[in-house]
Amino acid sequence: MGELSSIRVTSNVGRDVLAAATSFKTEAAAVWEYVVNSIQYVDDAILPKVEVLVKPRARSIEIRDNGRGMSASDLTQFFTMHGENIDRLRGRPGRGKFGTGKSAAFGIGTKLCVDTRRNGLRNRVELDRSMIEASKGEEIDLLWPVKNEPTQLPSGTTISIEGIVLPKLNASAIVEYIERHLLGFRGRMPEVAVNEHLCEYREPSVVETFTFYPAPAQAEVLGAVELTVKVSQSPLPPLEQGIAVLAGVGNLVAIETGGIENKEFGNYLFGEIDVPALEAGQSPIEPYDTSRSLRLNPQHPVAGVLLPFIGSKLEEVRKKQLEKLRSAQKTEEARRLLTEAQRIADVLNDDFRTMVGRLQGIRSALARPGDASSRFGSSLGGSEEEGVWVEGTTRPGTLEKQTGHGEDEPGPGPGPQPGPDPQIGKEGHPDADGDAAVDPTSREGHKRKRPRGGFNVEFRNLGADNDRSVYDPTSLSILINLDHPVVKSARRDDGIADPSFRRLAYEIAFAEYAIALGYEHAERDTEIPADDLLFEIRSTLNRVSTRAADLYK
Repeated sequence: MGELSSIRVTSNVGRDVLAAATSFKTEAAAVWEYVVNSIQYVDDAILPKVEVLVKPRARSIEIRDNGRGMSASDLTQFFTMHGENIDRLRGRPGRGKFGTGKSAAFGIGTKLCVDTRRNGLRNRVELDRSMIEASKGEEIDLLWPVKNEPTQLPSGTTISIEGIVLPKLNASAIVEYIERHLLGFRGRMPEVAVNEHLCEYREPSVVETFTFYPAPAQAEVLGAVELTVKVSQSPLPPLEQGIAVLAGVGNLVAIETGGIENKEFGNYLFGEIDVPALEAGQSPIEPYDTSRSLRLNPQHPVAGVLLPFIGSKLEEVRKKQLEKLRSAQKTEEARRLLTEAQRIADVLNDDFRTMVGRLQGIRSALARPGDASSRFGSSLGGSEEEGVWVEGTTRPGTLEKQTGHGEDEPGPGPGPQPGPDPQIGKEGHPDADGDAAVDPTSREGHKRKRPRGGFNVEFRNLGADNDRSVYDPTSLSILINLDHPVVKSARRDDGIADPSFRRLAYEIAFAEYAIALGYEHAERDTEIPADDLLFEIRSTLNRVSTRAADLYK
């Protein structure tokens, strides 16, 4: 056996702090790190209240709470790199596992101030980036301008992030992030305000709920857990999609989509599951990391069982919803709605192709290599008249008579036979008077093609409380809500044939298209001025309305 070495494993604390800070790339992620601490660390019987003040001109953000505050010794623990969380030592699950609270501010700013009160004593500690960079070895000198000062103020803490270096402070992004993550704290009913906005977790309108339990072998690893999968009435924004994974009450550790977020109907599904076993195991592999990516580590023994369980159940629910949609679209009224939707889509896609063609022409004239390929060019796939049409949902059509090997036909010869292509249904062709629905597909890889120009229009029952239309960026689809009171009223008399219904449908689709195009512009150019964006929306709305003048007759 070799001799013990006298070499010590050492670390530069300043570098550790700044390395941990890189996990917090946005104001939303950094703010949530402190908000979640404010919610979790409160005295018994206290309703958590948190106020976030975003100050763009001052380049600062403040997070104030009515939590239990910190004593001088608590502050020392707070600023101990990788210090063990006191609540965790006492067996209470929750955040703070990696001790990154002192680092989050430096992901977006240059100074952190902690002003806290506990048991009638106030302490204030300040740390800026220059102090961190000047440190050498195991310690960083802190400014402690107020230490154990008597105060009449109640317990609580104010965190200040100053010298923010982000080009723009986005308060709405902070609101969205907080509201999504409040899911894990519904039992505590915290109150969180960002400037003048009160953040609340608002569950989307649900049309159906499914409950699943793991198989016996899975339960041996996961425990007696319950997975709830809910189906929203309308497409969900990315932050609201997927299954919220908790590891104890209030301890949201991941949001998993099971890989279905880009599949049809995948962005309608959400839900939750509480798996305390993620924190209870003794594996040296962590179930998640310090990056706050909200993704589980599939190498962890519990996460490795949980992820396929979630993914398989999400896919099961997704397929059930597709079957229901396709069944509903086989009615006479549904086929007429599909025809009307296609007329609208033709107008929008004609406009879209014209707009992209002009952009390509302008860029080509600049004589720079690559300019002719528009940023929207990828949406201009081949015409939907090319390739093969199969049983689907988007266009009225007629299905070809199958030449299978049923009772009326002789079977195949001896020997192994090729199985059916799992990607292809019954073949057919577009037909306005057909009794089925068809989708375009390509023979090469049998992948479904998007309609010419990219945009699709559909009539859906999205619920009376939802907007009259929704843009689904995942599929470039404009969904007109048949349940909206104004739409429902317009089709009350003569139904789809009522001119008022058709005109309203056109207006709704054109307005949503103009906004959708503005959305796509903003996604590609986050710095586009608001005036320019409004001009583009207004210009698009006027252009498509003029192009569709004949439809109003």
